[in-house]
Amino acid sequence: MSSSPQPAPGRPQQAAAPALGDAAERLVALLRLRHPRVHLGTLIVLGVLVAVCVAATLTRLSPLPLLPLAPFAVAALAAWRARSAGTDRQLLGWSVSAALATAVGFWVLSLVGRIL
Repeated sequence: MSSSPQPAPGRPQQAAAPALGDAAERLVALLRLRHPRVHLGTLIVLGVLVAVCVAATLTRLSPLPLLPLAPFAVAALAAWRARSAGTDRQLLGWSVSAALATAVGFWVLSLVGRIL
């Protein structure tokens, strides 16, 4: 039968390492409480992407660069809703929705760039 190793005499016993889930929860809580401007920054970045799409429409003289506006609008709505989320579960849901809509917007943007 094996037993746990005994610490050497004179050495302090080390505490068990915290679980990864606890560290992730503390990190999310820390970022959410100390940096509430993250949501505002996300909206600003999405606004810049919309401006790039409109500028590309004017430059190319084609309506195709306007296609990514729909996913970017959905991402902005999800980011706005994440800002006012009451629970962590709602915050996670709206944040994932915003990330997925932004990814789809980038995909459509790359597709339009390949066509033009």
